[in-house]
Amino acid sequence: MLTFKGFSGINNVLPAERLGNDALTTATNVNIGLTGELSRRTGYASVSNDAHTNLYQADDYLLATVGLNGDLTAIRQGGNTVVYPSLGHDRVWYCTLPDGRVAFSNGLINGVTDGVTASSWGVPIPPSTGALTEVAGNLFDGEYQWQLTYVRLSDGKEGGAAYSGAPVSITTGGVFLSGLPALAGHKINVYLTSHNGGEAYFAGSTTNTIFTFTGANDDLVLPCRTDFHKPAPAGRCLAEWRGRVLVAVDNVLYASVPNNQELFNVRRDFKQFVDPITTVVPVDDGIYVGTTKELAFIGGVQFDNLAYRKVVNGPVALGSGVAVRGELIKQGEGAGLGKAMVCIADGRIVAGFNGGGVVRMTEGRYYTDVAEVFAFFRSNNGIPQYVAIPR
Repeated sequence: MLTFKGFSGINNVLPAERLGNDALTTATNVNIGLTGELSRRTGYASVSNDAHTNLYQADDYLLATVGLNGDLTAIRQGGNTVVYPSLGHDRVWYCTLPDGRVAFSNGLINGVTDGVTASSWGVPIPPSTGALTEVAGNLFDGEYQWQLTYVRLSDGKEGGAAYSGAPVSITTGGVFLSGLPALAGHKINVYLTSHNGGEAYFAGSTTNTIFTFTGANDDLVLPCRTDFHKPAPAGRCLAEWRGRVLVAVDNVLYASVPNNQELFNVRRDFKQFVDPITTVVPVDDGIYVGTTKELAFIGGVQFDNLAYRKVVNGPVALGSGVAVRGELIKQGEGAGLGKAMVCIADGRIVAGFNGGGVVRMTEGRYYTDVAEVFAFFRSNNGIPQYVAIPR
């Protein structure tokens, strides 16, 4: 039994023989209080024999991949619901959307769930555009192209466009489209270009496989608002920031359209880094982005105008970044304010605050070369704790 009158914490940087009587190189299954007091960590009891991985606390349920097939399951006190069967056992990343649903992605498959059912994350793009046949109508003679989008009937959200091939010559004034890719629960919006090409404008909608337009060119006035937009990419390090959802794919950070977390303009709304992204944590006035080589702060309140600044030189452990209230993190003689983050950067536990200021909290005391963790921040009997479990 060891008794400490004043415990200063873990120190695995100094050789063990040089440590004083107030430090340890490791400590297992103990809690450390705010004044350095030690207490035994409480045990646990198993409530299920099934393997549970990729846990995430939603508003009123717990998400986890369960069993041999990794079924994405919503766990409630009243019972469990499989929302996405056979998602697998690869790491799953989550983000709570502003409407309360949870987006999930394992890098290959993504979706959105309300804890009862799951749907695709974003309205899909039509897989084909059908065929055009001339009919009588009032269009000018010329060469036309067309675009198709799906519109989800449950909420009216429109997805990105599918584009027809080479222009088709029209001399009789009307178009008849056949073989359209009808989709249950969706209607198809049809857009036509002018007789001289250019931007496509709304011509009408259909819920089946055919569509006819015999109006005049002057009737084509509403442009396609989702040109070159796509559903959410399947990525990792999901986060929500100022009405957008952020998704990292390799070394690129994508942002959804403002206030529409299911639509991404991938040609415009992205930030590219040199190295693969390992952590994304927003704060009030910017976003901390960790990569395999550095921790960066891209500051600002508009995604288009974010300014890049390196704040730590060294790799950031995958999944180590977590959001935390700034007042729970010591900063100098006081504490931070607003939103903050904690991660493992350059082998040290680092805290980041609004404005891009960072504190290397374990400099000279604790170092780890862990490459990937499952991390979270919690309050244990009123004591704030950063927990990072190696994967």
